[in-house]
This record gives sequence, C-alpha cells and structure tokens, in this order.
Amino acid sequence: MALEKASGIIIRLSDYSETSQIVTFLTDTHGKVSAIAKGAKRAKSATGGAMDLLTLNEIVFSPSASGGLGTLREARTTAQYPGLRKSTQKYYAGLYFAELAGIFGEGSEGSQAHYEVLKETLEALDEGKISDWNLTAYFESHILAASGLEPNLTNCARCGSEAGEGTTRMSLEEGGILCGRCQGGREIDKGSLATLRKVFSTGLLTAGRLKIPEQTRRVIGGLLTALVLHGAGRAPRLTKYVKGEYGRQWRRWAGETPVSEGS
Repeated sequence: MALEKASGIIIRLSDYSETSQIVTFLTDTHGKVSAIAKGAKRAKSATGGAMDLLTLNEIVFSPSASGGLGTLREARTTAQYPGLRKSTQKYYAGLYFAELAGIFGEGSEGSQAHYEVLKETLEALDEGKISDWNLTAYFESHILAASGLEPNLTNCARCGSEAGEGTTRMSLEEGGILCGRCQGGREIDKGSLATLRKVFSTGLLTAGRLKIPEQTRRVIGGLLTALVLHGAGRAPRLTKYVKGEYGRQWRRWAGETPVSEGS
C-alpha cells in the first residue's frame, strides 16, 4: 500500500491498547483519516509519544484498502495551540469546532474547505483576540457554507423573489428565507437578517470586529444552532456547554423538523 502525506488536525482520539491509539485527523488533502498509531505511547515511537487532541500534525499514513482504519507511519506535531488549554471554556469550544468539522467533513476527500475553516478558527481561539460569540458564529456559518449548506439569505427559497420590505421568514426545510407571500418558517427581523448575511459573507477578521447587540445575538445564535442541528441531523455533544443560552434559542426555528434534543 502506497504511503500518503497530509497535514491533519486531531479531532478524535481513543486508546487501542496499552501502547497504541486510534487517531482521527481532519486533513488538508484526504478529508477525514482514521488510523492506528501503533506504539504511539512509547517515547521512541514514530510519533514521538502519545498524541493529543486539537493539535496540527504532518503525517504519513497507509490508507486501508477496505476503507477502514489505516496505519499511521509517522507524525510530527507542528502546532499545539496552548491557548486552548488555558481555560475549560476555550478547550470545550475547540472540541465543539472539531466535532462539527468531523460531522460535516465526512466523505469530503480532496476538499480543503473544512480543514481550512477549522485550522483558522483554532488559531484565532488560541490567540484569544476575537470574542467567543463572534468566533463561534463565524465557525458555524463557514463550516455550513463549506458543506454546501449555507441558507439562501437574499431571495425567497420557494418562489425566488428578492426579499422586500415586508415580513421575512426563515425556513430550515426550504433552505433559506421566505418572502411575505410564501407561508411557513419563522419570522426574522430585518436587523438580524442583515447581520446574519454579514456573518456568512465576511472573513474571520471582519467577523471578529462585528458589534452585535445582545438581542440580535440571541436570534442569530439560536438560528445558527438550528441550522447546524438540521444539517447534521443530530446535536453535537458540546453544544450546551459552548452555546449556552444562545444555543437554547434553536427551538424557535425548529418547529418544522423535530431534532433530537442535545442542547
């Protein structure tokens, strides 16, 4: 079996034996890669010792011919993101981002989009220069966009007309906003809709500078959670710890589609 090389962020880690680990990477060239790191816990292993979650590594691995676990041949950690480990909240946020990237990055071999969104968000979380709310909103919106799940926020998702001055509704089932003539969804105020458009369309630095009123945060925070739950089909385990009250607002938007409650 030919050897493959990639840059990968460890998004899942479990023990395989007393000396070995099963490691799941989100990579820049091969999507999600799960491999056995044989003897990883030995100091003189090819990985230099036990591996750690939320670290960036240069890896060499042998893929599985059957699509199961591959074998990790070499690994060199290139970024540890120590800022993530300075508080429980930051570490939980990092794990939440990794979990979402793993869910939406499933089957994305050859695509760099999920990897790049996760990498830049972990770097920003490590530096601590962007508020947790802005960073979480940026990550959720851009991981959805990388997965082709960005909602239509300009035209009515049902009839195609532009959003006018009248009442606008958001529909998870329709995949975007609905104009005043089309029934369904839940009403969203113009200010929150305008801010949501900015969150989806701006880069990380611009998203980090957005000044968002508390009420708008509650609306957008709940809606982004609802979009994530709808797209993933399940609730990420750490939603309630990372999103808090903002995440609990998702129920307002999820009336059309029951989702198993995990937040």
